[in-house]
Amino acid sequence: MEEIQEFLNSFSGTSRPDLSFSEMMEHLANGNLSEILKTYTEVLKRLLCSELTTNGELIAQIVVLALIGALFSGFAGIFGSGHVSETGFYVVYLLTMTFLSASFFASIRIAADVTKELLGFMQVLLPAYFLAVAAAGGALTSASVCGFTIGAIGVVQSTLSELLIPLMRIYMLMVMAGNLWKEDMISKLTELLGNFILWTMKTMFGVIVGFHVIQGMILPQADALKNASALKVVQMIPGIGGGLGAVSQIVMGSGILIKNTAGAAAVVILLILAVIPILKLAVLMVLYYMAAAVMQPVCDKRLVSCMMGAATGHGLLLKLVGYSLALFVLTIAVLCVSTNAVWYAG
Repeated sequence: MEEIQEFLNSFSGTSRPDLSFSEMMEHLANGNLSEILKTYTEVLKRLLCSELTTNGELIAQIVVLALIGALFSGFAGIFGSGHVSETGFYVVYLLTMTFLSASFFASIRIAADVTKELLGFMQVLLPAYFLAVAAAGGALTSASVCGFTIGAIGVVQSTLSELLIPLMRIYMLMVMAGNLWKEDMISKLTELLGNFILWTMKTMFGVIVGFHVIQGMILPQADALKNASALKVVQMIPGIGGGLGAVSQIVMGSGILIKNTAGAAAVVILLILAVIPILKLAVLMVLYYMAAAVMQPVCDKRLVSCMMGAATGHGLLLKLVGYSLALFVLTIAVLCVSTNAVWYAG
């Protein structure tokens, strides 16, 4: 577990609390889940309040700017100065775009960083975890699934960093550019791009989880049959067979316990790594929806559409992070549950 702990130590001094993989396993093995919740709940509360304050101020500035622009446009329209009104709108819109692009690109960095952290943790976890699976009697499962899983992690990393995250930047630029005109010109193209991003992530999720589910129906049963047969042969040895069989069951049970505890600790740490960025993105999404609702009665519909596009974009980022987290959690969960067949067969 040294490499896993070195990876977790790299977060020391950040907004997250110090993480210890061995301590996490110890708490879970002893059933001290309340201790884990107590340790991290206070940190989450503090960070959530901080996000509400920081991002609330930014979005309040955008709303005030849009309301001032609406007021200016209204006065210009009363005095019959249509050109002044339109010019005022574009000035306000460009300023709003500046705020929105800065905020959204910062959110993209948050999503990119957390997916990179989740992938990095899985890359250091999987070699040790598959070794634990093999030691618990799942040698065939470990040998067959390890290569695919590590390769799948690389594919997910490349797809996210080189395709989906850059496409999110293009998506937001299209949202802002599409609302410059009164005519609806590229909204369908923008919607298609958003659907493509989401479909790509769903496809990777379905393929990888489906592979693990199918393999979980076959390979662990083969390991269970092999180990059960070996155990029966050992128990047939005259005189010492019973003792050797009991010792073998104790060793195998200990291996299963270590494997499952390591898997549960990995799931908890994945949740801890992801929960703060997820809360940030969720708070921003809700604030943008609220800002659009406040602006709609008085502001130009193009400004409202731009705010709605920013809220939808944050929803897409939230889904990207959520699918990444669910993919890794389900991968570990399927491996944990399916390889328990070795113990039940014994």
